[in-house]
Amino acid sequence: MFEKEIKESLDIIESNYMGSSVSLQIKNDMQATALSFRLLRHHGHDVSQDIFVSFTDEKGDFTNSMSTSNVKATIELLQASHLALEGEDIMAKAKCFSYDFLKDVHFHHYLVDNNLSREVSNTLELPSHWRVPWFEVRYQIGAYAKEPHRNLVLLELAKLNFNMVQAIHQQDLKELSRWWTNLKLIKNVSFARDRLVESFLWTVGVAPEPHYSCLRRCLTKVIAFILVIDDLYDVYCTLEELESFTRALERWDSKEIQHLPENVKICFWALHNTIDEIASDIENGTGLNRAIAITYLRKAWTDFCKVLLMEAQWCNRDHMPSLEEYLRIASISSSGPLLSLTIFLFETQEIREELTNMWEKQQVDLVHYSSLIIRLCNDLATSTAELERGDTTSSILCYMKETNVSEDIARRHIKDLISNTWMKINGEFVSQLNVLKTSANLVRNLARLSHFFYHDRDGFGVQDRETKKLIAQLLAEAL
Repeated sequence: MFEKEIKESLDIIESNYMGSSVSLQIKNDMQATALSFRLLRHHGHDVSQDIFVSFTDEKGDFTNSMSTSNVKATIELLQASHLALEGEDIMAKAKCFSYDFLKDVHFHHYLVDNNLSREVSNTLELPSHWRVPWFEVRYQIGAYAKEPHRNLVLLELAKLNFNMVQAIHQQDLKELSRWWTNLKLIKNVSFARDRLVESFLWTVGVAPEPHYSCLRRCLTKVIAFILVIDDLYDVYCTLEELESFTRALERWDSKEIQHLPENVKICFWALHNTIDEIASDIENGTGLNRAIAITYLRKAWTDFCKVLLMEAQWCNRDHMPSLEEYLRIASISSSGPLLSLTIFLFETQEIREELTNMWEKQQVDLVHYSSLIIRLCNDLATSTAELERGDTTSSILCYMKETNVSEDIARRHIKDLISNTWMKINGEFVSQLNVLKTSANLVRNLARLSHFFYHDRDGFGVQDRETKKLIAQLLAEAL
């Protein structure tokens, strides 16, 4: 809602920053300045970090004192610092200062305001820039309802909008449940995870807007099959069977699977037919020729399965790759490229042609960085369990072996990699052409979803309480 009005307002704010008449109120107000900076960067505006210079001393350090207003300002500063680009020293100092300040506030329980205390805790746990926007909507509406100067009309509009969007999501899920039941795949491949609702929840986080119904349904089908195929490679087939299955996908030739178990054949044909279904939906929705869509989708699925095979080969021969080698492969097996391509194919012709040309030249760095985030977050959540059951590869295990360090040190290194990769994502998003920013934001949401599902747990592979709670709040319970 109000996309046009939001864009106009942001353009006005940016013109004030870039012009000579910077508002004195903004200049002397760290909270307003940090909020404006965060909103502008979030929407892809290239605003300079220099707007924070007036809040630093002669050494370039940030200063503050303990008060409620300064806590609110420092929260905004920490939030803004997560939209930094590589090499921005001011933003790096802002992040260190604001994190230390708020951690001190949180540790010593200085705040008597429970709402503000909760906001400090949430900000320290995970910055808003890394959170899934739609997953935060109910919380934000609830928080706004407690504001003493809330606008009741605006509050009611927000609730009505949430309920309207939720109703559309419920209809999408109803159609998908019918498709999944009729497919009868899980009945025939009992080794695979049945996660249709979680898969749909992922797509709601990527593209919640009502006009993305078809994209959500197709992405859900892709994710549901990613889980099935991943389980097939990870826990079910022998290496020889996987090699045959992968050759069949490379050629899309069923002759390669004739000697395979019956349920593996069922997987092959179910995937084959579902790709055809998705291609038809793309043609109906965008006008892209169905045969062209099938070509792109088959290639993306083949690339995905080829790296799954490579990981299975590593495991079979107890090979421990370097971290660099591992991430080169694991960024593809994260499924980020496959999901991103599906998103691109649903774009309008002009944007789609630009994106697919970049894709073919392997120039979509944003996809690579978002895929890395998915893999690294997944590894942080699952590496301890993988280590216990003897799995040989994850970013944490690779780094431990390569540098001879403890698991705690390796985990800190991976967290640093995630922070650095987010700075690369920020830079890519700011540099994108305006017409590509909508698609770029959907890809960026893929990275955000990994923070939700893999934050201190495997909330996707395991049906945990927090994921079930969010499913109920977003897909069942109206406001």
